[in-house]
Amino acid sequence: MVAAHLKTARRNVFNDKALIYGSFEPEKVYVVEQGYVRLGATQTDGRLTTRALLGKASIFGDLPFCPATSEQNGVAVASGETYVLELKRHALEAAVQQDEALRQLLLEIYGLQFRFLDRRLQWQFVMPLERRIATVLLDLMCFGGKPCPHHPGYVLDIRLTHQELSELVLAARSNVTPILNTFRAQNVISYSRAYICVRTLDALAKIVGDVAIRNSASLGSRPAHYPPIYTRIP
Repeated sequence: MVAAHLKTARRNVFNDKALIYGSFEPEKVYVVEQGYVRLGATQTDGRLTTRALLGKASIFGDLPFCPATSEQNGVAVASGETYVLELKRHALEAAVQQDEALRQLLLEIYGLQFRFLDRRLQWQFVMPLERRIATVLLDLMCFGGKPCPHHPGYVLDIRLTHQELSELVLAARSNVTPILNTFRAQNVISYSRAYICVRTLDALAKIVGDVAIRNSASLGSRPAHYPPIYTRIP
C-alpha cells in the first residue's frame, strides 16, 4: 500500500503491548500494515486507557493535511504482533499530490476514520449502552473478519478483553459483561477469553440501527467486506 509509493517508509514490527510512541511526535505519520494499535492515555497508576482501536490501513500520528489537535496527544501501543509503516508527513503529502490513486485511498481512509469518530461523538452521551457495544463490534469487523473455527460466523482478528471493550464504549466492565451475555444468549455473538465471534452481522446491525450501516452493502451476504475499502487494500 503506502510503502509501495514511498521508498522512505520504514517498516517496524512490534510485539504485543510494545510502545509505538509515548507522546506526539511532529512529522511522523504511522500506517497500520497488519495487526492493531491502541491509542490512549497512561493513568497515574501506569494503566493504559484505550481511546481508540485501529486496525489494518488506519493512519495516525501527525496526520497529513490536518492541523495538530489535542486528540493526537497520548500514547500508541501495539495490540498483538503489529506491523506499522513509519513515514514523514511532508514526504507523504508530496506523494499524495503526485499520485491520484494514493490521494483517493487516503481520502477514503480518512472518510472511514472520521465516520467512526463522528459516530462515537454522537453516541457518547445519548446512545444506549447495548447499541454502543454493537457499534464498536461492527466497526471492528471493517478491519477484517475471518470464518470462526469454533462457531458459524466471523471472528474478530483481535483478542479483546471485557475491560478493553468497556473502555472503548466508555462504560464500566460490570455493565458491559451482562450485555455481552445477552448478545450471546440471542445468538448474535459467541465469545471466550480468546476470541469474539460475530454469529450474524445482520442482527448486530439491527441492534445498532445506524442509517449508514443499513445503507451499506449487504452485511449478511458479504460479512468480510464491511466496509469494502479495508478489504481491498493489499
